Parts: sequence; structure tokens; C-alpha cells
Amino acid sequence: MRENNFDLLRLMAALGVFWAHGSLFYDLQITPFFNNTYSAGSLSVYVFFFISGYLNVQSWRRTAQCTAFGIKRALRIFPGLLAAAFVSVFVIGGLMTTLDLKSFLASGQTWGLFVNYGSGLATLNHLPGVFANNPIQNAVNGSLWTIKYEVMMYILLALFGVTLGLSRRVLITIVALSAAAFLLVKVPALDEGAISWRDFWQFAAMFFAGAAFNYIPAHRRLWLIVPMLLGFAIACTGTNLAVVQGGVFLCLPSAIFLLAHWKPLTRIRLRHDLSYGIYIYAFPVQQALTEISLRHGISKPIYMVVALVIVLMLALASWVLIERPAIAWSRALVKPRRRPSHSYVEP
Repeated sequence: MRENNFDLLRLMAALGVFWAHGSLFYDLQITPFFNNTYSAGSLSVYVFFFISGYLNVQSWRRTAQCTAFGIKRALRIFPGLLAAAFVSVFVIGGLMTTLDLKSFLASGQTWGLFVNYGSGLATLNHLPGVFANNPIQNAVNGSLWTIKYEVMMYILLALFGVTLGLSRRVLITIVALSAAAFLLVKVPALDEGAISWRDFWQFAAMFFAGAAFNYIPAHRRLWLIVPMLLGFAIACTGTNLAVVQGGVFLCLPSAIFLLAHWKPLTRIRLRHDLSYGIYIYAFPVQQALTEISLRHGISKPIYMVVALVIVLMLALASWVLIERPAIAWSRALVKPRRRPSHSYVEP
């Protein structure tokens, strides 16, 4: 039996984002955590980055070569992303626009958003005549903004892998510097462009924390209860923003690792990995159903259930038809190394 269940935690994180967005889109309500600092959605994104760091350092060890690693990462991210960009822009956008279809397809804004989404940049978010009257106006697929940071983490992981190595000391140093930059450095001008450096640093801290946790043997994990509880107490009682965020940084990685290796969860087997599909399809589906529901007086519970069913169907189609074949293709293209990379020091 596998010793962890990160797949289940990723699914829970994807559903956490779905739940947070659903309530926000319908009636602008959000459930805050930790002194109104975080939502379920923002905490769930942290979970994604931590697990990504944990698993991708293992992927690097199996290849330890930039081209091979890049091929595997690109085939995991972009086939599904391109399909989601097409559905978001041309299917959902085309169905929901107030323009006639010919004018919609002739608009440079339409094609520009497709390219922007499909490239992983997601620095744009509007389509002509789409969702203009929703509570969250105009936004088509606002979840895709984190993809570019995920890709940046892959690039950094490879760079550190071929230069400094991915030793325990290197990874802990990266985590400490990233967390310090996020918590202590506040320069608004650095967050005004396409890349928000505060977002970069917070995601880097979580991603490389996940990478560093590879050095913790699962059978020696119980001591993590201490930083988890301490961080939770700090996050719940802190009144200063940086203190609360620091508490979350201390608590959440330990909690994720402990949950992933909790015996009852390791016994649950998932046949399909729907987490990525849920994440990349939920936003536009929920926006479209928000417009329809508010127009026709459909209640919030019914709206949430219908949205979940549609999103799960799209996620399943994405996994079966696009993501799983792309993963199989990447494995055929990239053969694992016979020995682990010299840059990794076994715990």
C-alpha cells in the first residue's frame, strides 16, 4: 500500500477553491480564517504549491536533467490548460456573450485572451460582453493566474538542481529567505506588474517547503505535531498580519504532511486525478451558472450542486482524454535515471 495520499489532499484543495469561489460569486460572501487573513481558496492554493514542491523534487531526482524535467512538466500543465482555455473562451464565453457570435469571434480581445490563458500567463481576464453584470464582474477564468507561478517554481527547482543542488540545507535556506521576503518586504510598486513579487515569495516558500519535507522520513513525522499546533495557535491569536501569516507558514506544511501520511487516508484509493481539472474549469462554469441562477432566481444550494456536477464531468473528461494520455506520452519520451541525482542527499 502506498505510504501517502497527496492525491486526495489535492482533490480536497481543488474542492476548497470551488467552494470558496462559489459563495463569493453568488452573493459576495466569503468565510475568513485566521483573523480574516485567509480564505479557504487561498489556503487551498498553498496546499497545491506545497504538494507540488514535494512531488516535483522527486520528479527531478528521477531525471536530474533540465530538458527531461521540462518536457514532463510541460506535458503535465499545458495540454489540459490549452483545452481549458479553449472551453473558457470559445465555449463558455461564446455561449454567455451578449454580442452576436460573429462579432465575438472577430474581436481581438477574444483571441488575445485565448493566447493569454493558453500560454499560462493569465494576465488578462475579460471577454467582450461576458459576465458584465455578475457580482464578480467580467472575470472569465480567474483561477489560472497561479499557473505562471507554478511554472516559475519548476524553473527555479531545475536551476537550483543543476547549480546548488537540492540538499536539505539549500532547500531550508530557500524557504527561509522566501518566507522572510514575503513577510517583511513590502514594496507596493513590485506588485503592480504582471508578476506580483509578494505572491511569488509566498508560493516559493510553500513550494520549497514541500521540497524540503522530502528529507523527513514518514515514520518520524509525529514531532511535526508541535510546529503544527504552535503555528495554528499563532495564526489564530495573532493580531499583526505578518505574525498571522508566519503562523500559517509554520502550521500548514506540517499539517499537510501529517494528513498525507495519516493511515485512514492512505487507504483511500482514487482511480482518477481530478484535482487539476476541477481547478482549471470551476471558475468559468461557476461564473456562467451565477449569471443564469441570479437571472432566474435559482437558489444558492442548487447552483452549487449543479456547478459541481458540471465541473466534475469536465474534470473527468480532462483527465481521461487529455491529462492521462499526456502523462503517458511524457513517460514514453523521458526515461528515468538508473541512479538518483548526485545533488540529492538521502535523509
